[in-house]
Amino acid sequence: MKIWKKLMIILNGKQKRMMVLLLVMMVFGAFLETASISLIIPVMTLVLDQTAVTRNEILASIYNGLGMTDPKQFTVFVMACMVVAFIVKNLFLFALQKLMYRFVYKNQFETQEKMLRSFVKRDYEFYLNIETSTIQRIIAADVVNAYLLILCLLQIVSECIVFIMLAIALLVVDFKMTLVIAGLLVLTLIVIKEVIKPIMHRTGKENQDYASLIYQWLSQTVGGIKEIKVIGRENYFIDEYSERGAHYVAAMERLSLFSNAPKLLIETVCIAGMVAYMLAVILAGKNLTEMMPALSAFAMAAVRLMPSANRINNQLTQLAYYEPFFMNVSDTLLDETSEKNIDMSYAKDAEKMEVSKEILLKDITYKYPGTEKLIFDHAEMSVPVGSSVGIVGGSGAGKTTIVDILLGLLNLQGGVITADGRDIMENYRGWLKNVGYIPQAIFLLDDDIRHNVAFGVPEDQIDEERLWYALKEAQLDEFVKSLPEGVHAGIGERGIRISGGQRQRIGIARALYNDPEVLILDEATSALDGDTEAAIMDSINRFMGRKTLIIIAHRLQTIEKCDMVYRVADGKITRER
Repeated sequence: MKIWKKLMIILNGKQKRMMVLLLVMMVFGAFLETASISLIIPVMTLVLDQTAVTRNEILASIYNGLGMTDPKQFTVFVMACMVVAFIVKNLFLFALQKLMYRFVYKNQFETQEKMLRSFVKRDYEFYLNIETSTIQRIIAADVVNAYLLILCLLQIVSECIVFIMLAIALLVVDFKMTLVIAGLLVLTLIVIKEVIKPIMHRTGKENQDYASLIYQWLSQTVGGIKEIKVIGRENYFIDEYSERGAHYVAAMERLSLFSNAPKLLIETVCIAGMVAYMLAVILAGKNLTEMMPALSAFAMAAVRLMPSANRINNQLTQLAYYEPFFMNVSDTLLDETSEKNIDMSYAKDAEKMEVSKEILLKDITYKYPGTEKLIFDHAEMSVPVGSSVGIVGGSGAGKTTIVDILLGLLNLQGGVITADGRDIMENYRGWLKNVGYIPQAIFLLDDDIRHNVAFGVPEDQIDEERLWYALKEAQLDEFVKSLPEGVHAGIGERGIRISGGQRQRIGIARALYNDPEVLILDEATSALDGDTEAAIMDSINRFMGRKTLIIIAHRLQTIEKCDMVYRVADGKITRER
């Protein structure tokens, strides 16, 4: 009941109307299932004795109403009606299944997209206190499992409606046989719940544990392949992976075995109950031939009911498994996916915010969320447009924080960043359009050079002239031209197919694609060897006098050609030269 209440809260009006339509279709589908199986009785009656058409009132009225004179012709007609009924029923059920799966998976992806929008829209500071794996789990796993619960719920309702309608029909056909089989079925379900389910639960937990260990060792083996080969420990990692795999295989065998056991048990009990009832009828001296039509209907209903009972049983188990995910997602879903939190209109393209005189950090006060230590306490820094400014300081002093402040990523406790006297936050997207950012570690797509330079630009909007301008300014154009595929050459995951210097030059080209006035380099060469760093700095120094450069450095030689140098210490930004 609490699941249903939560469901009614998180579903919007359109989704609720679709749920009602699905429920109506389920009832009609169950009616078709019952009607099609019920047709077996008159068909078997006529097959066994075609003269029954004159003795059975219902058959006789249909026979006479159609104006037929040949019982054989009528038998063929009834058999054809049964085939048509099954075709119509199955086509309808196929359409129902399609609508049900579309409802679940379409809304599942829409929710994932809304959750992603909500996370993307959050302030950068949010990401300072959360692991990216948590966000990935919420979007990729928790939301999926929540909607799998909804699918389970719909399938349980569907199967229960069919089960109830068929059971009612069987009670009408043969009350005693139905009660016997139903009683045995209830006892079987109790055995499954008390004996098999605990085994499945324990095995499922083992399965999850060993699966996690397998992925852990697989990740460690692939991620550390270079060190593994150099140290010569290939066998160790393979053996560790194999040992976990052996336990995983054993757990999977038990889980699959006991997952199928209820189906086999239900089937065995139902068939045994039906046979026992027929034996009792024979021993009682009754004519079994007269019961054949009813027994045929029972057999057909059993073929449908046995897997139905098994599916209800399995879906109830999965419902319990998915419930925590559903509750976790539903508690935050309404807030996270509200129109306000998923509105991405702010992210539209903007005209550059021109700056021609000065960039000023004025009276800056900042501390990170959840901390009391002030990183900056009424600090100030002036950057004349066209100059090159170096920023140095000890580890943890706040050098990178200055970059994040200039990029507008942090919520200041006090102060303002201005460009020619205008607050950059008044036209934030326009300010970012005029800033090129080059970090220490360049984030690279597993794509070609073209899409890594024109980062996030749709294919049909990539400007070839800008692309080649950026490559040339980054001194990467000759390298790209030497490649057989040119700008369409793939660089591999994390740029594994190119050198560290080339990866950094792609980062420079990306920063230059929009031809910004301001270039911010956050220790952009600190991870490179001496020769590569010198080559990259030569490329960067070419922009002095042409661009406004703000360079965060951990080595003084990196900023020796800068027009001015600031030192960050004790919450202040002090000019050294």
